[in-house]
Amino acid sequence: MTATKDFVLSLAASIPVEAVSIPAVAEPISVRGLTAGERDAFEAACFVGKGANREMNFVNLRARLLVRCICDASGKRLFADGDVEQVAGLPAKVVDPLFEVAQRLSGMGAKDVEALSGN
Repeated sequence: MTATKDFVLSLAASIPVEAVSIPAVAEPISVRGLTAGERDAFEAACFVGKGANREMNFVNLRARLLVRCICDASGKRLFADGDVEQVAGLPAKVVDPLFEVAQRLSGMGAKDVEALSGN
């Protein structure tokens, strides 16, 4: 027997949320994984230009992922896409562990970064 349509669509309720404790930060920060559509939008935003002129855009890469993944305990986003510059202004020692968790929860690894960059 295979999964039904309803079962597959019910997986949307299983987007993982993880509280991340960071030394020197008073409260844990919740991070959630991306949906398939959110991941596609994030990956599309990693490029500038079109066709043969398309290049990887690493500017504020971590912040662009984190505005999509930092959330409250129930998984609701805390930031809008327009908040990238504000998140980019956070200390790297806070952003890096959050970014690593966001990548893991979204199923993104080193091979995905290589694929994005065309290597």
